[in-house]
Amino acid sequence: MKYFVTIFSGIIATLLISSFVSQAYASDMTATLIIEKNKLTPIFTGVKNITIKYPEGSSLAKQLDGKSNRIEFTINGTSKDPGIADLIQATNKALVEAKSPVQVTAADVHYTATIKGGPTSVLTSVKVDYQATLENFVLSKGDTQAGGDVIDLQWRTFVVKGPIKLKAQEFGDVNINQGIGALEAIYPDIASKLSNSGVGGVLQEPVLDFSRFNAPMSTNWHHLFDPIRAYGSGTISGSEYGSANVLSVYSLGESSLREGRFEAEETTASAMIDGTAVNVKSLTPAPSAQITVAGYLDVRGQQGQEYGVVTSDDPTGVQTSSGNFPIQVLLVLGGMMGAVAIFVLIKARK
Repeated sequence: MKYFVTIFSGIIATLLISSFVSQAYASDMTATLIIEKNKLTPIFTGVKNITIKYPEGSSLAKQLDGKSNRIEFTINGTSKDPGIADLIQATNKALVEAKSPVQVTAADVHYTATIKGGPTSVLTSVKVDYQATLENFVLSKGDTQAGGDVIDLQWRTFVVKGPIKLKAQEFGDVNINQGIGALEAIYPDIASKLSNSGVGGVLQEPVLDFSRFNAPMSTNWHHLFDPIRAYGSGTISGSEYGSANVLSVYSLGESSLREGRFEAEETTASAMIDGTAVNVKSLTPAPSAQITVAGYLDVRGQQGQEYGVVTSDDPTGVQTSSGNFPIQVLLVLGGMMGAVAIFVLIKARK
């Protein structure tokens, strides 16, 4: 029976890990922290969907109806590269405001925007994938008073303010940090009218706004420790996680009674453009994120100033998931539920 449970636990663990990996590609932020490297390259994704409604036959309708535009480009470099230096500088300033000592030394940005116009509305969708190289997240190595390596966790939450223009080869300078940026690049006259009206504030909201990741990690993030212990003891084989014997996975966005419910944010505004009423709605998707730490992570501090203490093993030897519920029990229950489902399907086909 013990052998059966171990095999079943391993299968379910594999599915569980695969689920984490697949979710990472759709997250607003993913990051892996390894103490020995003291450098991480998280991917932050900022998204804005903006709908501008206008009367049929209005001046905006005549200019935008039937239009379909797409802007897409990639740019990377360090603080010494003029094309991306402003973004790195603005991010470092935002990290200081977020009370994080970590600084960006290099960045890779992939920008995508689409504009689709119709007889009564135009939809602008903006997505910015921002991979920043952050250095020196380890605050203290082998801190005897804390009981492990102390790491900064405030780097996860920052807001880049104001317009940030990057030079795209085909489109020139593009403001990637505001929803109005795509319209400015393709329809500058329309963008100018909108920006100088009552809807300007909504259209100028920062795309690179990750303030919602500041939800307390100890209470509002789901956590799972050592999801692959079923494969054996010792340093995790076939990985680059240093001397860690366990992994700590924290995820945000899984609505539940404990972690809370996460919803999309919506802002609206209206104004008169060329004598007609215009309504604007900006939608930002609900936050989702995943942070993986090589080692056992103990989150400490308070919201707005959290830090972590990392050890190679769980010092208590028992905590494996949110709520101190052992992962082995979860795996066995998952296997039992799978067996029940198969049994029901077989009976149904008879």
